[in-house]
Amino acid sequence: MMRLIDRICDLLAILAGIYLVGIMFGIVISALARTLNLSGSWSSHIFTFTEFGLLYIVMAASPWLVRHRGHVFIELLSAALPLRMQRSYSRVISALCVVICLVLVWYTWGATARAWKFGDAEMRSLDMPKYLLLGAMPIGFGLMAAQFLRFVFGPETMHTGEAGVHE
Repeated sequence: MMRLIDRICDLLAILAGIYLVGIMFGIVISALARTLNLSGSWSSHIFTFTEFGLLYIVMAASPWLVRHRGHVFIELLSAALPLRMQRSYSRVISALCVVICLVLVWYTWGATARAWKFGDAEMRSLDMPKYLLLGAMPIGFGLMAAQFLRFVFGPETMHTGEAGVHE
């Protein structure tokens, strides 16, 4: 099951990267259009594409980052703990992350369902059904919870027990 989740997370991270490149090109095109006095109503769509994309990118790439320990966390406390306590500490922190992610899944799923039920729309230069925006969050947080579970029950822990930058 985790192999399938890993492949889904890999695909979502690739799509997030492609979207990020699209945003970069959109910004360049928008800036050139303004400089050349060619901007029109279409240029506001680029801003909307960028604005909505930031949520999608975060939700799509975060599970991959969790798996690769790419999220920012401080190892100062784990490094100060005795070696025999470090693994337990890391597993407790990972379990807490699972709980937080599951609470966020529950909350964002409720918001997504309400937006679907009432037909809410996000009004920008492009009107978009709100559930399409909010729907990325329960999926992203659910996949993050699954990735954090790896550090609760798997052979590896999230923390290395070494303070400092590890690259």
